[in-house]
Amino acid sequence: MTTDREKLLAKIRALLAKKIEQGCTEEEALAALAKARAMMDAYEVTEAELELARTEAAILRSEPPGSRDPHKIKTWLAGAIARFCDCRAWRGADGLVFCGLRPDTQFATWLLDHLAGFVQRELACHLLTCIAQRGERRRVINGFVMGCTGRISQRLDDLVAQSAKVATGNSTALVVAKDALIKSKMDALGIQLSTSRPRRQYDPRAFEAGMDAGERASFGRPISGAGAAPKLH
Repeated sequence: MTTDREKLLAKIRALLAKKIEQGCTEEEALAALAKARAMMDAYEVTEAELELARTEAAILRSEPPGSRDPHKIKTWLAGAIARFCDCRAWRGADGLVFCGLRPDTQFATWLLDHLAGFVQRELACHLLTCIAQRGERRRVINGFVMGCTGRISQRLDDLVAQSAKVATGNSTALVVAKDALIKSKMDALGIQLSTSRPRRQYDPRAFEAGMDAGERASFGRPISGAGAAPKLH
């Protein structure tokens, strides 16, 4: 006889299994993932019960061929987005790459495009009012992009920290299991990450304007058990 707990686990597994490749839209797949994670928190479901570690593996998800990043907007955002989505990120030969479980990398690539588009739109609006001479325009662009992406990244990292404070033992165990799968994948590929941020000349006023714009960015769909911060596990 199927117990209520078994029915619950089956429902969560079904939600986690919804994938774009199976005909779901990206919005449907992400909504299913958010619902599954909320149920896991609410019912104290562990990754061991779902056999996540044995049935899932970390994957690589790259940008589509021909993707462009003219002002390095995506490059500046990728690290914080990866942390927010429980992934790792680096720039490969063909563009940015996220490594993580499939639903997490799907959300990370969607969020990267969403936020890069936001920054580009805000930059265009800022440049409409810019009276800088041609030689100064690059410093204005650099300043705005650095300010906007920096503020967005800071807000994402703040959400990660808030989520860690309210995380249940089960959600913490799930993150540990994900980290192990990601490390295994990266070790198999011989990938070691290093951090470096290029120095650029920038206009301080444009930087401040970018910071203000970054305060208005939205991050998509919050999930929640009771009291949970908007963080996708």
